[in-house]
Amino acid sequence: MEFNAEKKTFIVIILTLITMFAEIVFGYHTKSMALLADGWHMGTHVLALSVTFFTYILIRKFANSHSFVFGTGKFSTLSGFASSLLLGLTGLFIIFESIERFFNPLNIGFNEAIIVAIIGLVVNSCCILIMGYHKHGNCHHYHCHDGDDFNFKAAYMHILADAMTSVFAITALIIAKYFGWIFLDSIVGTIGGVIICIWAYGLIKSTSMILLDSEAKEIKSKVTEMADFKSLHIWKIADDEYALIAGVSEGTDISALKNKLCEIADFDSITIETIRNEEHQ
Repeated sequence: MEFNAEKKTFIVIILTLITMFAEIVFGYHTKSMALLADGWHMGTHVLALSVTFFTYILIRKFANSHSFVFGTGKFSTLSGFASSLLLGLTGLFIIFESIERFFNPLNIGFNEAIIVAIIGLVVNSCCILIMGYHKHGNCHHYHCHDGDDFNFKAAYMHILADAMTSVFAITALIIAKYFGWIFLDSIVGTIGGVIICIWAYGLIKSTSMILLDSEAKEIKSKVTEMADFKSLHIWKIADDEYALIAGVSEGTDISALKNKLCEIADFDSITIETIRNEEHQ
């Protein structure tokens, strides 16, 4: 059976939610900060994935609406920005708790903690297989194909980061159990929190630039040499999707210019007008 991005996300939410509760409960029960960090990290993924899932519903609902000038691409960008803020706060909380545990260590139930952490890693691996991220082509107005939209990329990266944190937790617990390095559990918990904060910062930066209609400099530098532009504005309206408004000199072959533009990037909207020399002066 073929699953689209929305269905894949829903399945992964259920699996992640079950594992999250198990890791948090056993993390408190076994007093493992690494396991708690992994559990709370999963919790941020459940939140992000839930936002992703409901964003797909909104995109589908308003797919044919003319209320949104450039389509519904920014729905996913806005949801990514909101979830990244909560993601960053969760990362800071885990760092704080890990540092506190470092100076006030507790006895850890290693056997139970290791078993649950391994289960978490297995679930993460299954989620990665379910998501099966790969590109299916370019985005078009009102619709993005699976694997090529901002929402799906963000969800997939959440799962990859979570799998990595699970590996860290298992490693720390095993070493702490057999070598007595209890402090390593707190260190790994801190590392997990830092990873979450770094990921959150990257997501906040990328989504905020889109929401604020920041100039797409990487594309503009390629476009500048294509014609005699009197004015040129290019900005992102979604992940890997752009809009352009430009003024060109008289005699410019606008049709040919548009074809060239579409060869270097996915433009959802291109507006080009001819400007007479006396108008520009």
